[in-house]
Amino acid sequence: MFKTQFPEIDEHIRELHASIKTVLGSRLCGLYLFGSIVGGDFNPKTSDIDLLAIVETTITEQELHALGAMHQDFIERHPEWHDRIEVAYVSAEAMRNFKTTTAPIVRISPGEPLHHRDMDIQWLTDWHMVQEQGITIDGPEPSVFIPTITEQEFIDSITHEYPLWLERAKEARWVGYQSYVILSLSRNLYAIRHGHQASKLKGGAWIAREYPEWADLVRRAVKWHGSSDRSDSPGTQDETIQFAEFMMRKV
Repeated sequence: MFKTQFPEIDEHIRELHASIKTVLGSRLCGLYLFGSIVGGDFNPKTSDIDLLAIVETTITEQELHALGAMHQDFIERHPEWHDRIEVAYVSAEAMRNFKTTTAPIVRISPGEPLHHRDMDIQWLTDWHMVQEQGITIDGPEPSVFIPTITEQEFIDSITHEYPLWLERAKEARWVGYQSYVILSLSRNLYAIRHGHQASKLKGGAWIAREYPEWADLVRRAVKWHGSSDRSDSPGTQDETIQFAEFMMRKV
């Protein structure tokens, strides 16, 4: 039986597991918990629940509609979790070959309803977290489905994606998004330098020590973390862009 440090969250996860199992039955091969709840940054009031569901084969249209209704029912029962549930439904074959091929999956995530999308090697950092830190809710260990991801593959993936964060900084008008950019850049540079995953808060604390000229911005980003305020904040966005430009030069 899995257990986190948040008993109330464990109950929600068990409820989601039971609901997914009701829809998919024996086609559900494995269910794995990852994200901030295993990485160390989880806030019960603002953080997401991140799950990977391995399915025997690609989700059918009938299952898509049933899962969509199931997720909607869950939010109606627990409205505080609106836009805070993230589940990727991935076929065993798609997971086995994700490094070399693009395959359709089904996903629900903050700001997006349950929908079809493509998965490819850009998902490597997520699946590396499942490989290294994931908690098994159902099924065998995740290594049964996830092909081995080496430390160098993990670092190469983060390094390849790193420049995209500058574009995200230029889109980040509100402080919650700015916090996400600042702390993600911090965590990712930590991973590049040290070769392993860290939480956003640990990455931010490291940046504050390593580059004290940015310590105040990082502290504010931690305060903004999970903020739902969508008001434009151009002054702090300019700082976020400057921080991203600085971080680009450190890779």
